[in-house]
Amino acid sequence: MTATYKDLQRATGLSLATISKFYNGGTVRDENAQAIERAAATLGFRPNGFARSLRSRRSGTIGVLLPALDNDFHLTVIAGVESALRAHGTSVIVSSSPDAAAGAVDLLLSRMVDGIIAVPSDHDVEALARAAERVPVVQIDWRADALATDGVFLDNRGAGALAARHLLDHGHRRVGVVAGDPAVSTMRERTAGFRAVVEREGGVLGPDSVVEGPLTVQHGQAAMQRLLVQQDRPTAVFCANYELTLGAVIALNESGLTLGRELSVLGFDGLELAQATVPKLTVIVQPTHELAVRAADLIHARLTDPDADPAPVDVVVAPRLVAGGSVARLVTPTEA
Repeated sequence: MTATYKDLQRATGLSLATISKFYNGGTVRDENAQAIERAAATLGFRPNGFARSLRSRRSGTIGVLLPALDNDFHLTVIAGVESALRAHGTSVIVSSSPDAAAGAVDLLLSRMVDGIIAVPSDHDVEALARAAERVPVVQIDWRADALATDGVFLDNRGAGALAARHLLDHGHRRVGVVAGDPAVSTMRERTAGFRAVVEREGGVLGPDSVVEGPLTVQHGQAAMQRLLVQQDRPTAVFCANYELTLGAVIALNESGLTLGRELSVLGFDGLELAQATVPKLTVIVQPTHELAVRAADLIHARLTDPDADPAPVDVVVAPRLVAGGSVARLVTPTEA
């Protein structure tokens, strides 16, 4: 026979109200919570999640909306959100939205999710804005200005600035960027942060030295090829995301030039790739797992305290640089 609240009451001596409060997400004393958990384990008690959702009008699920499911960044977001929410008894439904026809936001709402954590695509912004009128929405990774919701973001300008300072500190003045689509806020901000430091410190970053395009390996490869054939090619190149970095390294290998000797490269993410190149690639790393956990914390806070200040909350996470050997110190004539 399945154990019930009354069985837990007899085992713990606590009131039914306290036990119900515990299983419906309320706050109870630590010693009472521990007593309930011990009794539940002994009796084999399992709360009826479906019945509880009917009472609370919550499904106990959060939707995770991603542009695609084909890269490590998005998979790490899913894993981080799921692990953080599991601790609160909340499950995750994942949906990808490669184009406007996907209807991914409406699909999640039809599954009665309690909230949505989204890496927003342009074609989903309007639907997410409508969803935010019904459930909490948290943006992650890049900011859609039309969405007045909570968000968790990398300090992307800081990431670009960190890359520029590292190259400048190693003596590079003529630099280039394998850049992404400027319509994507993360790409726009990384390039802007890089440019601001280079120009302030007397470096050279001409219009032909920033090659923008889609966030694909193919564009990274083509962009690096364009930089390599310039008459005054850069001595160092910053690649603004992982796929661009991978494509740029492929192009450099195909050119016959030596990484870190004839051209310095500073990549983005991809610690596994960094370990595979010779010399090891220097990369800017974003703490993807932390971004995901912070997003999960924000949406959990909104659900547990619906009367909190509705003003959107921004959480900004700092990048870090992991040095390899792909950025060489450029020796100037006065140093030779």
